[in-house]
This record gives sequence, structure tokens and C-alpha cells, in this order.
Amino acid sequence: MQSLKKFALFLLLTVFVASVGIAPAHAQSRLKAEVPFDFEIGKTTLKAGSYQVAMDGSFVLLQGPDGKTINALLLPGRANHHHKDEAYLVFTRYGNEAFLNTVAFSVDKTYDLPHSNREKEVMARVQSGEQLAVLIQPAR
Repeated sequence: MQSLKKFALFLLLTVFVASVGIAPAHAQSRLKAEVPFDFEIGKTTLKAGSYQVAMDGSFVLLQGPDGKTINALLLPGRANHHHKDEAYLVFTRYGNEAFLNTVAFSVDKTYDLPHSNREKEVMARVQSGEQLAVLIQPAR
């Protein structure tokens, strides 16, 4: 009976420690970006506004002001050691069209998004695009 009580106490303590450890990690993964222009991810055009940004495995999840969630595949990117350890999004703008290209959660957690067919078409027509960075802040 005594070993059963010890096991139950151990199990309860383990669950408590795990839940305390998971809560901060989850809270850090919820970030917010204010994107001041319309942009595209894959075949989806998104309006300017406030976006919740999170990472789920090899996907970035963007939840827009309309509550709709967009999933986009992330590819390993290069660490940007010239930038402070801040989270940010990098867009490439060609004329009036902007495409999300990079999501950086930190210096060593930088990911690229594959170019969509639409972006490849625009890249073929236009010589070069303008790189724009938008900082991501912790969500409140």
C-alpha cells in the first residue's frame, strides 16, 4: 500500500512538472505580426492586418484578422547572425505584389517558404524584388 501511494505521488508530481514546463513553451510560440500590406502565401492572398504566427512541426501557422488559419510548409533556412535575436517575417515585393519568403523565430530558427508558381511567374518578368522585414512580437 505504501509503494502505491509513492507511485501515485510520483505520477502526480511528474504531471505537474510537465504541465509547468509546457505552458511557457506554448506561450512563447504564440507571436503576433502587424503586416501593413497585402501579401501572398502559395495560392492564397492575405490582407494587411494583425496575424498570429506559430510553428507546428515543419509548418508555419498564420491566423489572420478574419480568424482563418493558413498553413505553409517551412524549409530549413540559413541562420542570420547579422540580425538581433528577434523574430521576424521577410517578404519580397515585386511592384504591387508581396510574397512571404522567410520566417525567423530566432537566429538559429530561420525558415524559408518555397516559391509559389505565381511568385516564379512574377520573378521571371521582374528583374529583382525589394526585401521587407516585419518584426514579430509576443502575442498578448
